[in-house]
Amino acid sequence: MLIAKRIFLRSFRPEDAAVLLKWGQDQHYRRLAGFAHYQNLAEAQQAVQQYMARPFSRAICLKQKGQMIGLVELYDRGFDEKIDLTMTKEVGFLLDRAFEGQGYMTEALRLLLDYAFQTLHQKEIWAGTFDYNFRSQRLLKNLGFTYVYDVDYRKINHLFSYKEKYYLLKSEDWLKIMANTKS
Repeated sequence: MLIAKRIFLRSFRPEDAAVLLKWGQDQHYRRLAGFAHYQNLAEAQQAVQQYMARPFSRAICLKQKGQMIGLVELYDRGFDEKIDLTMTKEVGFLLDRAFEGQGYMTEALRLLLDYAFQTLHQKEIWAGTFDYNFRSQRLLKNLGFTYVYDVDYRKINHLFSYKEKYYLLKSEDWLKIMANTKS
């Protein structure tokens, strides 16, 4: 478990399915984060099992109440034998709309990024956001991520209808940021 001032990150539990169902039935989360649509509790329960099986998926919980208010996760960027992607991850995140704008996601991502760089010894962390998700883009920039490129998925496959912006944070930049915040 990773602990910050107001929140903690914990592994997913079967009882988290109800919250995933709530998010999965709300267009807000699908539109801003590409969150899956769940039609019923059984589908949300399957999703919880998937989150539980992922090594770096965590529920964001309020420290005082233990209430789950979001999720963060690190996942592999792929496996390419020509380039070593083992020391790089991508971050995904979602926060319940009732808790937006209060700094909870900043706390959660700081915990996760510090864990990724300090404990997992990752060299870089990538993040993608839909091109219209300005709040997430601002958050990433505030955490030290740098914009790198866009991908227009509509040009890749007619089944996709979106563009994404990709951001990068390197280990050495994170360590400088952390050193400056401690001094």
